[in-house]
Order: sequence, then C-alpha cells, then structure tokens
Amino acid sequence: MKNRELKRLIQETSEDLGIHGVMALSKIVKKEKDLNYERVSKVWQGSLVTKFSDVIAVADVLGMEIKIVDKECK
Repeated sequence: MKNRELKRLIQETSEDLGIHGVMALSKIVKKEKDLNYERVSKVWQGSLVTKFSDVIAVADVLGMEIKIVDKECK
C-alpha cells in the first residue's frame, strides 16, 4: 500500500522546485541530510513503511513543514 497524498505532495513540490525525479531528489537529500537513495525512494513513492524521520528530512530539504495536529484540541 502507498500513501497517495504523501507521494503527490513530495513529487509535486519537487517538480515545482525543478527537481525532476527521485534520483535528483536523492542526490540533494544525500548531500544535505545524509539519507541514501533507498530511504528517499520510499518517501518519493509514499511507502507506508517509510520512517517518519525520513519524511521529515525530505520535506525539510524541499522547504516543507510538517505539522502535527491534536484532533481533540480542534
């Protein structure tokens, strides 16, 4: 299974920044966050077995912010 929303957000944001494909993103993330291709690829594909810390690292490189909202406090 895949997280389609995560996949869409990561891929669309990458494209908007001129990063075309998982290999290009992987090179940037490797340089800035020292994550290997396999881990970046899981985020790119929206894999459900992706580590949350990897999602945060990729999002940070893309200039994205992840916000956790407590549903009970809404």
